[in-house]
Amino acid sequence: MTGISAYEVPPRAVRWWLFAVAALIAIMVLVGGATRLTESVSRSSSGSRSAARLPPLTDAQWTQAFEGYKTIPQYRELNAGMNLSEFKTIFWWE
Repeated sequence: MTGISAYEVPPRAVRWWLFAVAALIAIMVLVGGATRLTESVSRSSSGSRSAARLPPLTDAQWTQAFEGYKTIPQYRELNAGMNLSEFKTIFWWE
């Protein structure tokens, strides 16, 4: 019998899978590093990232999230004068 059994994985497939996983990890590290280095971390008004599990879906929700962001020190010290479009950018980076 010359077929591959369910428990035998060709080495080439394993190699590509490992490279893909390593590449995804590298991308996550780069994005995380860029986010921290550019200080583009947005937090809710309470400072808790778990407070907002879903992103804002309507314009009213985006405005509410942005108004909450304006109340924390990060906005006042680093991003004063930011507009809603810029807030959306840092929100998605996080």
